[in-house]
Amino acid sequence: MTGRRERQENSGFAARLRDVIDAYGSASGLAKTIERSEGAVRKWLRGESEPNVTDLRALCEQTGTSIEWLVTGKGVRDAQAAEVRETAPPPYQNAPREHLDVQLLEGILLAVQEELRNATLELPLLKEAMLVVTLYDLCHERKEVDREAVARLVKLAG
Repeated sequence: MTGRRERQENSGFAARLRDVIDAYGSASGLAKTIERSEGAVRKWLRGESEPNVTDLRALCEQTGTSIEWLVTGKGVRDAQAAEVRETAPPPYQNAPREHLDVQLLEGILLAVQEELRNATLELPLLKEAMLVVTLYDLCHERKEVDREAVARLVKLAG
């Protein structure tokens, strides 16, 4: 194993994903649940690739894991994620909000557009909307745009 790959597997996203899968049960069980191949999940674990936004969201829904924690390592993982689930968890739901932070939303939209332009990517509208909603949820508590999360999720969406 190369030094770089070993670092990818033992730190960062791949290591957090390993923790989630260990708590869930198995890579093959999770792959089946999120309707992906076991090979794809194993590549994520080796740091050879990362899930797209849709797969990331399904993975977090099924395991009760915070997207922010899994992607960036920031925030809390969610205590419920440590339990192996025998029944399907409730679907992902946005946290209730009193009002929409329009200024934050505008900042996220501008950051996403900039990242897409820099990466010369064009996403289908639904995928871009899911990306914006996910980023809004990630950034809402801090009330500021997390540029690292924007860059990482745009990369995953591409």
